[in-house]
Amino acid sequence: MSILKLSTHQVDIWLVKPQDINDKTLLQRYRQLLNQQEHKKVDRLISERGRHDALITRAFIRTILSHYAPIEPQDWIFGKGKHGKPFIENEGVNLEFNISHAHGLIACAVSKNMTLGLDVEYIRRKSDTYKLSSRYFSPFEVTALKALPYEQQAIDFYHYWTLKESYIKACGEGLAIPLDHFSFDIKTFNDISISFSPQRNDNPLLWQSRLFDVTNDHKMALSVKLDNAQLLHINTRYFQPLGEPTTAPLPLD
Repeated sequence: MSILKLSTHQVDIWLVKPQDINDKTLLQRYRQLLNQQEHKKVDRLISERGRHDALITRAFIRTILSHYAPIEPQDWIFGKGKHGKPFIENEGVNLEFNISHAHGLIACAVSKNMTLGLDVEYIRRKSDTYKLSSRYFSPFEVTALKALPYEQQAIDFYHYWTLKESYIKACGEGLAIPLDHFSFDIKTFNDISISFSPQRNDNPLLWQSRLFDVTNDHKMALSVKLDNAQLLHINTRYFQPLGEPTTAPLPLD
């Protein structure tokens, strides 16, 4: 397996549609990459689709990371932070990663020594999810969302939601961070600023965020702890575990 290089301010985002992988022999090879604890977590899931997607997710992470370091996929060791954020425990590895999955899509972001968070959401839910904005968003975000045409609010809700999820995932604190303690101002998908309430001790100049239309059914957001005067490089790849990665211009569809 060839080793890929990551520059200092680079993030690689890897994508896979789990429903595209159904070969039983290949899925059995994936199982061989997992440790005993991962086997137990996969096997106790109730639905067949849940077990299928969880198996692919774990094989996905392990095989991706082996593209950046001379470590076999089955030899990666992972730990979890206080609020569940996974990290690499192998010695001498300076990689950061974050994983997200939604119905029909799995995504993983990888960087070198940069704190990051990634969130993917399926946007074709039948419920009126956008009506939750007044409960969870900051007053600035609620005002910005309600200023949009009614039919656009359900779409742009996911812009804010994925951004907020990506930030709290990057921080590794989960919902211990109240969602109304920080706000996003979205000018374009590549021109996004964050601000903080007095209750949140953070520096907006140290964060960069991006939005993506990954497919017609999925929104994705990335937050990276990087001085916003620095140029952030982002690559996207489509990759089925144990296969060859390909460049993936977005949207995939």
